[in-house]
Amino acid sequence: MYFAVFLLALSMTMVSIPWVLMIAQHWNLVDLPDNERKIHSRAIPALGGIGIIVGFLTSLAFVQGMEDYYKMIVIVICTIILTLVGIRDDLFHMKAQHKFLWQLTTALLFSYLMSHWQYSFRGFLGINQFPVVFGIAFAIFVLVFFTNAFNLIDGIDGLAGSIGLWIAFSMGVVSYLAGDRVFSLLSFALVGSLIGFLRFNMAPAKIFMGDTGSLTVGFLLAVFCLRFLSRESYKLDQQLVPLYMNAPSVALSFLIIPVYDTTRVIFLRISRRLSPFNAGRDHIHHALLLIGLRHSTATIYLLSVNIIISILALILVYSGFTQVVVLGAVVLSCLLLLPTGGQKRKIWHIWQREVKPLFLSNQAVDHTNTEKLIQLDPIDQQKSQNQ
Repeated sequence: MYFAVFLLALSMTMVSIPWVLMIAQHWNLVDLPDNERKIHSRAIPALGGIGIIVGFLTSLAFVQGMEDYYKMIVIVICTIILTLVGIRDDLFHMKAQHKFLWQLTTALLFSYLMSHWQYSFRGFLGINQFPVVFGIAFAIFVLVFFTNAFNLIDGIDGLAGSIGLWIAFSMGVVSYLAGDRVFSLLSFALVGSLIGFLRFNMAPAKIFMGDTGSLTVGFLLAVFCLRFLSRESYKLDQQLVPLYMNAPSVALSFLIIPVYDTTRVIFLRISRRLSPFNAGRDHIHHALLLIGLRHSTATIYLLSVNIIISILALILVYSGFTQVVVLGAVVLSCLLLLPTGGQKRKIWHIWQREVKPLFLSNQAVDHTNTEKLIQLDPIDQQKSQNQ
């Protein structure tokens, strides 16, 4: 059943995206480059999320013998709402306030309908099970925050799809081990859809995910995370007890790249007295492009960092370390492995411009893309002017 759902989602996505491409090109429904946030140099269709959702929902329609149709119906309703919001935004550019209001409404609807879920921090910060009201508020925060976090990392070819694929796969495996058939099937359906989408989105991308995909996929991944924090069935298997007792830190390790990037950008912009909601080129993927990495290399690097941090967290969990230690290791790994600070960027620049050419002396090193990005980056321009 799991493989059938995965294969059907993969097939339907790969079949539907060429149709989306054809329609988008015929009606000129494309994403145009600009000088603020978008870094692509040509007009590219941005409705790839339609293919993802078609594959995801179609595969679920053929699931037989589902134990809990209520969960499925709630998730499908929320998925359809955000898909329509995303299509509206991709085609007509909704105001940020209106888009946020729809996200908040969808999160409130889901949290209310699933209010029987009991979230727990497993004793971290002295917090165990949330009261119902606080549980709903916590769920709304997670859903809205991560939906936007995932939307913000959709900035270079293949990145959002690759990170989403890893998170969905991780949550699918955890759900399968815990015997949670509903969410395991949901996760593997999303895995199939994202693999089908990446066939057209890896650099050079033929189509973008757009808000149609990033809002909906981000929301689904946040739902999987909430299920991870609410699930009680880990107690049934002794091998899963460490995972159950450290669910918050393990979940964070799965979601770390979008969460770290968004948190960092918010604090960075506030410290510079800028609005956190303004478009800018200060995300992690922009930092990697600024030091000379190509889209594909930056995507592979960030995906590798996410996987490494997740594996590290699991090793520490099963080695008996506390959640404080695991969370500290996750954050420290981000600080060490992601070149977002000045000194780390200098090291990467030295490697890219001085050390790497020594190993590639017979090959031409192209810095055109890097120099173009540096010139267009408003924060780096402001730093240069101040100096």
